[in-house]
Amino acid sequence: MDFSDFAHLWILFSLASAFFHASRLAVTKHLSLDFSTEVLTFYVNLSSLVITLPLILWYRDFPFHEPAYLMAVLSGGILSAFGGWALNAALHKTEVSLVGPLMTLTPGFAILIEWLITGALPASVGLLGVVLLVGGGYILSLGDHEVRWYLPFKRLVTDPGSVLGLVAAACFAAASVVGRIGIQLSDPLSFAVIVAIVNPLVIFVLFSLRDRGFYRQIFTPQARRRIRPLLVLGALFALMRIADQIALSLTLASYAMAVKRTAGVFSVVLGRWFFNEQHVVIKLIGAAVMLLGVLALTQK
Repeated sequence: MDFSDFAHLWILFSLASAFFHASRLAVTKHLSLDFSTEVLTFYVNLSSLVITLPLILWYRDFPFHEPAYLMAVLSGGILSAFGGWALNAALHKTEVSLVGPLMTLTPGFAILIEWLITGALPASVGLLGVVLLVGGGYILSLGDHEVRWYLPFKRLVTDPGSVLGLVAAACFAAASVVGRIGIQLSDPLSFAVIVAIVNPLVIFVLFSLRDRGFYRQIFTPQARRRIRPLLVLGALFALMRIADQIALSLTLASYAMAVKRTAGVFSVVLGRWFFNEQHVVIKLIGAAVMLLGVLALTQK
């Protein structure tokens, strides 16, 4: 399906992706007491496949004869899976308040990687928008008097968890750039289908290499009892991915990734609503800076 007629609406698809991303994080938090991080990572991709696979009846443009497409599919699957593993490992080794700010650097990595691979760079106003979104996301992730602003950067050379968080941010940025190449060679919905097929396979292999008994953790009575919320989680992840792919087909990966960081704004609202989380003042300041960044991107 050609979305070129909706190019001016790219920011709406990126915002939708951010909303679904924040929503699935809220559901993930709800399920995190029942499953390990690795099992939940696998389940979210598997249930997303169940939701996304019916699209193959209408969207099946898979140009496997194109080497660039094969590269985008395989490297995108490996990068996103490795990024997910690095993020999980980072969260096990260090505090969330240190990993969160590092993840806001994803759009910056996307700018560099996109320039190296495609030669594309944001315009001046667009670059300002990306900087505001990254800065606002950083403020948002610091919370309220939880961590000094320079600490995540200081920990880069001392804390292995922070290093892994930086690796995760770079992997997600690279996956978005190569994903955009794959989308341009097929279409957003076909690429969403192929990514939904590849990712659970890659994740299963990756986690099985770490733990040969990983398969025993997957099919359990607990999973059967929690099938409905797992499917809801998969649906939110699938909608996020589809909105992501459409946005990437319409604009630079750095723009799409920057706007997706507004998931932090939605997370503040959802966290306050569902989990009665506190310390929202500094988070609202970060949200305001991010909204200025969104406005800047609409002027490009």
